[in-house]
This record gives sequence, C-alpha cells and structure tokens, in this order.
Amino acid sequence: MPLPRAPVALAAAPHAPPTRPLDRFDLYEICVQSPERDARVCRALHGGRPTILRDDFAGPGAVARAWAALAPSHRAVAVDRDPRPLRACDAASRVRAIVTDVRRTRARADVIAALNYAVCEFHARTELLAYLRAARRSLRPGGILVADLYGGQVGVRPGAWTRAHHGPAGERIRYTWEQRSIDELSGLVRNAIHFNVQPDRRPRVGARGARQMRDAFVYDWRLWSIPELREAMLEADFVRTDIHLRAAGAIDEHGDPHCARVRSAADLGRAWSVFVVGRTSACRAIGSP
Repeated sequence: MPLPRAPVALAAAPHAPPTRPLDRFDLYEICVQSPERDARVCRALHGGRPTILRDDFAGPGAVARAWAALAPSHRAVAVDRDPRPLRACDAASRVRAIVTDVRRTRARADVIAALNYAVCEFHARTELLAYLRAARRSLRPGGILVADLYGGQVGVRPGAWTRAHHGPAGERIRYTWEQRSIDELSGLVRNAIHFNVQPDRRPRVGARGARQMRDAFVYDWRLWSIPELREAMLEADFVRTDIHLRAAGAIDEHGDPHCARVRSAADLGRAWSVFVVGRTSACRAIGSP
C-alpha cells in the first residue's frame, strides 16, 4: 500500500502561521511527506557533493525548503504549475520558485527530485519521455534524477488506509489514503487523500471546530512499472539506473539515510515503494559492490 512516508517532526512540518487554519497543502506536508528525510536521501543517492536540488511537481516546495536548510551551501528550485502552494517558498532562504510545467523549465541542478509518484501524472510514454529528456538536459555533470514508484500484490489493490498525526497547535489529524480503482489493462489508477482535523482537546481562544476534507487531493495516475521507467530513462540518455528501497538501511556521518539497493524481485516484498535513480555518469552507484 502506498503509505511510505513517516510522520515528519512537528517542529519542521507546518509552514502555516498559527493565525490561520491548516490548509490541504499544510496537511499534506505534515501527514504525507518527510521532506528532510527525502532531501537527505537525495544527497546520499548522489554520492558526491551536490549543492543544487530541483524539486519538480513541488506543490509547497517542502523538499526544496528542506534541502536548502541542510547546509549554507545548498540552493534549491521548486517547480510547479500552481502558484498557490509555491507561496510557501516565499520566506525560505536560497529557494527559488518557478511557476511552469516541469517539461519547460531549464533550471539546472545536481539533483532533480520527482517524488510522491509524480511521474505517474504522465499517462502516455511520449509524455514521460519528454519529461525525462528535459530533466536530463537540466542536470549538471554527474547529476541524478530521483523518482519513486509503488507496487506489489498488496500495494495495488483497492482499499483505504488511515494514520493519525498531530498538528503544530495540537490538532488531531486523521489522514486517509484511498485507492479507489485499478485498471490492470491500462495501468491507470484512481486514488484520493482525505483529512479529518479535530481541534486540540484543551480549550483555546479562537479554536476552530472539527473539519472534514474529503477528496482533498484526487489522483488519476498511470502506474508505471519499474522496468518501464528504467527503460524510458535509458532512452532519455541517462547512462545507468538503479533502484533503492525507500526504507533506510543505514545513516552516515552526515546524518543522511542510505537506502538499500534492490538487486532482485525478492527484495521488494508484497507491497513496496522504491526510488528509481537515473544517473548521468557511469560512476559507481550507492550500494554497488
């Protein structure tokens, strides 16, 4: 089932000021993403000393903001077609927001992150290839593209899964991921995210009542397989690809999590979520012997 993200630390999660209620983008960042962890994983997967990350399909740019906060030398670019969530980047240091289609931007980077299953937005292989080629042209020497996919016998069946989280002001948040339908012939899936927000039990001046956000996000995706994405990356002129489990296997001296490399189908299990990494050089990948 596609619920790979661990809850983010409450101090780092919300970007909303306490004077307004959490919106759906705030709730997504709190419940779905692990921005600092993803930024650290991207740095580890690069294997060198990357300084510029481009957060494609960025929404509120959480990964871009987390990347910039990792080190004074880091800079980030957040790219999305919707200007509203990108406003979360306005106050972030060393983060530039670009409102455009990710296939049109030419912003250069050492790492391009296309996370939260974003490549599944492309239903046709021609669209996927157009994006991968544009990303490849934007990467600096030695750069990488990090995308993610999910699957497995359990991971691609209809159903709903719920998790509990806490907001910055003590809100009790129930996050539900619903996989509504799957067409095995076309690879198309329809998914949705719902939130239920209950106020802190302690009475506070100005506290709001419970809020239900059904269909806060709805996704119509083409669920690409691992070999389909790897083949498309190679066709887009990436030199090599490798696969890593999302779960961290070790932490290095910089605090960056290193994710185990997938070497066979036996490493995946019945429900899996993986990073698919496209590399621009033939240097030894993380996890290589």
